[in-house]
Amino acid sequence: MGKKLEIAIGIALQTRVLQSCPVHNQLFCNDEESSADENENMARAFAVAVELVREHAPYAEEFHHNAHELTDLLSHTIAAAPARCPDCVSPRPRYEHELALSDQSSEACAFR
Repeated sequence: MGKKLEIAIGIALQTRVLQSCPVHNQLFCNDEESSADENENMARAFAVAVELVREHAPYAEEFHHNAHELTDLLSHTIAAAPARCPDCVSPRPRYEHELALSDQSSEACAFR
């Protein structure tokens, strides 16, 4: 992971736009948050990014004094994150018929 991506992920984690699964240590964009909180966190993330590039020399140098470079990377990083931890998502059955009981099988269960 490059320094620039590290900075973008750090901002997203700090502002709670991205979260890290405590079990699998995978990044995800929490879809459980309400949209108002999500919008506020997103706005805060971009404000932090712009401030870092404008006010802090190491970040300014890394992004060549161009806040758009960091905000674009931040946008891409957030958009690429899954909505939930990919390792926590339960696996889907291979065939739908493995899930559904037919009428006959449910009747058979009733008469056992």
